[in-house]
Amino acid sequence: MKIHIKVCKGRVMKKYKIVFMLFLLAYSAVGQTAAFGLGDRIFIDSKVLSTERELQVLLPENYHANTTSTYPVIYLIDGDYNFHGVSGMLDLLANKGQLIPDVILVGIADKGTSQYHEYMTPSVFDSKAKASKGKAAEFIRFITEEVKPYIEKNYRSAESSTLVGHSMGGLFVLNMLLEKPSAFNHYVAISPSVWVADQGIVAKAKEKLTKAQHKPVSLYLSLADETRMGQYDFINTLDLTQPNSIDWQFKHYPDENHNSVGIIALRDSLKTIYKPWYIVENKLATFKTPESIVAHYQKVMKEHGLSQPMPSTSVQELFRRHYRNKNVTSLPRFIAETIKKLPASKQALITMQAKYVAHFDSPKASLPILLKVEKELPQSIDHLKAIASTYERIEDKAMAHTYYQKALAVAEKQKANQWQFNIINAKLVATK
Repeated sequence: MKIHIKVCKGRVMKKYKIVFMLFLLAYSAVGQTAAFGLGDRIFIDSKVLSTERELQVLLPENYHANTTSTYPVIYLIDGDYNFHGVSGMLDLLANKGQLIPDVILVGIADKGTSQYHEYMTPSVFDSKAKASKGKAAEFIRFITEEVKPYIEKNYRSAESSTLVGHSMGGLFVLNMLLEKPSAFNHYVAISPSVWVADQGIVAKAKEKLTKAQHKPVSLYLSLADETRMGQYDFINTLDLTQPNSIDWQFKHYPDENHNSVGIIALRDSLKTIYKPWYIVENKLATFKTPESIVAHYQKVMKEHGLSQPMPSTSVQELFRRHYRNKNVTSLPRFIAETIKKLPASKQALITMQAKYVAHFDSPKASLPILLKVEKELPQSIDHLKAIASTYERIEDKAMAHTYYQKALAVAEKQKANQWQFNIINAKLVATK
């Protein structure tokens, strides 16, 4: 925000000073705003590369609120170049759209174009663009021996991990798959530079794929309107060798170019990887019982080695079924049993229960449900807002204001997104 102050003299100048100070006091009284941050910058003293390297780590929006949740990790090659676009896409795909589980995004920064190409190029052949041999083997060790262990030690990471690379980064992803196939669960190579060194990666694939024995992994290949990337030769090698442990897919985007294809291809790949996560409404109706929906998510979370709240549409369907079938009296037992099976869904279940009680009974009747678990959820902005909103509905402005202040304090501590501050600040004014 820009503030223009006209230079005045004497009493007029004093008047402007007073108005300006009152403006600042009023602004600070409402609450602070959030910086448009993109996570934390992490510095690693790499023993493998003998230099300091940087990571950009972005946690899911509800990471601090859902303390029992674990999150799949997406490792993004050429992180600084791709981070803004990918993080925005993930915010819509995971956090807001809930089409995939929430994820931790790790951008692996590079140190300029020359070093980047050098570390992306497999060590077994020379890149035409560089006179020296590639150092991909060193970068593979850096990621597997230093980056991944750091993330797994310091964050609540799930078992599921994905390596993503575009262009030269895509070449590196293919090389990682051939050299260390069990390092990740999923590999996403977007318009990979297979052409490098007369398609040296293809010769390597022919040798490695026929001998490979490792845990099952998936590979997602994509290509834009390019005609000289050499990718079809790699695909032919996959077709001929038919590796049993690699579930691979290829998608062509003829209407995209080399730079535009990245976000779209990654989005499609992630939706395929986590396809069972979000159940569209017409398919939700095919589940015979609420218990069968819960069983579905138990299976999905076990397969991906994660623990997270179910998507809100599925949680709502659980309650809709009970109310529609006039089976409300069994809800407390059902909720308790579901929490045992899916503990990370506790907050989502309690919040939805309170909403239904408020609607079908009264807001006053829903308040004890929310207050009962308040101490268990001290870091949940949404839970504090739900309590505040309920107090508003029963016309207790003082208590509503108190809980919006609590929500604001947590939002500031967690450096929440700006839209959270907008809502809370407006409510603080309305309940003053």
